[in-house]
Amino acid sequence: MGQKSAVDRLPEKLRNKLLEMLHNPAVTQAEIADAINDEAGEPLVSRSSVNRYAQKMKKFAEKNRQAKEVADAYLEKYGADSRNKLGKVVNEQIRLAAFDLMSEIEEIKDSPEFNALGITEILYKVSRSLRELEQAEKLNAERAENIRKATLAEAAEIVEQEGKTAGASDAFIDKIKRKLLGM
Repeated sequence: MGQKSAVDRLPEKLRNKLLEMLHNPAVTQAEIADAINDEAGEPLVSRSSVNRYAQKMKKFAEKNRQAKEVADAYLEKYGADSRNKLGKVVNEQIRLAAFDLMSEIEEIKDSPEFNALGITEILYKVSRSLRELEQAEKLNAERAENIRKATLAEAAEIVEQEGKTAGASDAFIDKIKRKLLGM
């Protein structure tokens, strides 16, 4: 895989200053490069490396904004109680991202920057993440089922109490409870 960008190799203090300056629209990228290099006492970043980094950060921020908009729209349309469904959507997006990564690996495997050990590590992490997603989905489904069963059991108790108060027969109450509990 490729080496870290000049900005990523900066000491944390200088990288934080660079990020802060990038957020100020009054400061140009050339001024940022000059300020970072002046503070470092040597040329560590070029104007083009600052520009590439700014573009990368802009793209990352845009993707995050879009993801937040999709999640907000989903929750607005289906309600906050549908978080489990939203989790499934997110899990599916992560799976798609993993498949995209696999296709990118296919494209770069013949390039001189290809590092089989690095790719192996990435693939291991992706497969582990996918396995953890599957486990989380299973756990969420089990929790949802337990909540559903507990809610139905509570409803059956209410039916029994209210039915007796209203004078319904035990057979009628039992029939409603069985229907409610799916028996």
